[in-house]
Amino acid sequence: MDSRCSLSRRKFLGMTAMGVGGLLAGCQPQVVEKVVKETVPVKETVLVLETAAPTSLEDLLPAQDKLGSPDHPKGWKTILPDPPPGTPYKPPITITTSKRVNVTTKYCGNDTMEDNPWFRMIYNLFGVQYKVAWTWSDAPWEKYNVAAASGDLPDFMETVPLANFVNMVEAGQVEDITDAYERYASPRWQAIWREYGDQPWATTKINGRIYGLPPVMDLAHSESILWYREDWLEKTGLPVPTTFDQVREVALAFAKGDYGAGAKGTTIGLASNTGYYHTWFGDLACIWGGFGYIPDQWQPEGDDLMYGAIRPEVKEALALLRQWYEDGVFAKDWYTKGPADTLQDIAANLCGLHFTPAWGAWPDSVKNDPSARWRYTGIPVGPKGFRRRYGESPFLPGPFCYRKDVEAEKIQASLAVADWWDQLWHDPWRRFHGWEGCNYVWDGDVVKEGGSGFLVFQDWTPGPIGTPGGTMVDPKALANQARYELGWAEIEPEKRDAWQNLVLEDPTGCLTLRRKSLLYIVETSGEAVMTKFMGLPTPTQLEKGGDLSKLENETFINIIIGQQPLSDWDKFVEQWKSMGGDQWTREVNEWWHARA
Repeated sequence: MDSRCSLSRRKFLGMTAMGVGGLLAGCQPQVVEKVVKETVPVKETVLVLETAAPTSLEDLLPAQDKLGSPDHPKGWKTILPDPPPGTPYKPPITITTSKRVNVTTKYCGNDTMEDNPWFRMIYNLFGVQYKVAWTWSDAPWEKYNVAAASGDLPDFMETVPLANFVNMVEAGQVEDITDAYERYASPRWQAIWREYGDQPWATTKINGRIYGLPPVMDLAHSESILWYREDWLEKTGLPVPTTFDQVREVALAFAKGDYGAGAKGTTIGLASNTGYYHTWFGDLACIWGGFGYIPDQWQPEGDDLMYGAIRPEVKEALALLRQWYEDGVFAKDWYTKGPADTLQDIAANLCGLHFTPAWGAWPDSVKNDPSARWRYTGIPVGPKGFRRRYGESPFLPGPFCYRKDVEAEKIQASLAVADWWDQLWHDPWRRFHGWEGCNYVWDGDVVKEGGSGFLVFQDWTPGPIGTPGGTMVDPKALANQARYELGWAEIEPEKRDAWQNLVLEDPTGCLTLRRKSLLYIVETSGEAVMTKFMGLPTPTQLEKGGDLSKLENETFINIIIGQQPLSDWDKFVEQWKSMGGDQWTREVNEWWHARA
């Protein structure tokens, strides 16, 4: 027999991707005679048939970590991306890393942080071994401060707080990856990020050089639309609101009709909370935007940028919100609530109107009141004809970066792993849904949640893709997934596989609404307005930003609830400027003109 075909698994892993293809082409499975002697005397030996080397990429994975469930009648096959040339690396490459941990993370059976299906998959397919140097959950800046001071920085650092990142770059502790990114990031990766211009590098490029990779969120993660209770609206006989006046009319009708499930007089007209500029549940960004500007954004004014809160249009918005509060559009204690409180108000069916991103139809609302019918619509038109909502770059602060003088092969390997993993996870047609017996289990022909729960595999992963933050390469990834999953509804139920049936199982209807509204938000992205200042914090912002923000919030809230007259906005502007706002403005515009 050809000796090339007598390979152990370890030797096989040492082949490059190109070499593996050549090997498999030349080695067909062969029958091998192997004599196995019994432990008790017998009169004959036993012949055991073996096959030669693995015949596919999947065969490189440990037996307990096979992907997909193709052997089930209602199963599916996971399609692995092609590994890049030169993998698996030989000898294996070890990369030390910091690791964000989550107290809710679970592992399969006896698996651990460094020995789980993801770690084993990457080692077997790439020859890359990640080693966790230290972990953090709360107060990451403290861990990074200590590590930087002691010189205990790992090869790769996960989601470094921006202040730490800047200090470490200035101290010469972070590797310049400008050339490495251009050399090692895949053409696919670079093409996706080029669509967004300078956004990927807003907080990772210093003095024209790239020192980190930004976490990437989905394109519509911060953009709110209007959610309303259709069943309540039908009781009022009013149309779906499309203007500010109609929003007010519907909100007051809900409150005065007292349609909520709470005690008498507790129905809230329009949800709002301390995230009244913009937040993840129940914001008022489109109300500010309807007058032209959102207070905490920097937008053009002539050749310069101007801070929104000091614009006269914002005073007009304050006047409207003050009147709405007095009329009873909001709960009297709205300024004591946070977004999580607003979510609970929606779940308890105390409110039927709110501005929230794609998850605005909260399933607990329908579970608690099966008659609840949530619907979404576009944001209303303001009195000046504007339809504007808050938008945010999907490329967030808190970069992933490498220690100074890290070996180039480690950057190359980590980028190769990240790109491959992103394709596997975020190309929906590849049908990766975790690991059978770990993230999901079978009950006959039905798939159910496994012991670790759905999708928590992202908590197991180090590197710039995955992690507890759920980062990705393409900001459109979740929209692509939503579109793909909605397409499954066109398949006849008896022809769907078990995962398709699971995804489409939606007794409250809220999951389907979430997918559809996500696509709607992406399709109407032109209504979203992002701040033009996307640079690193300026010196005055770092020194005085907290005091300026406190002054702004206290003044605006007190004006809205009637504790201060509307005329105090003018005093706020002068005080804001004298407390450091003018200097901050100069610094922002220095950045703006230098960038141009």
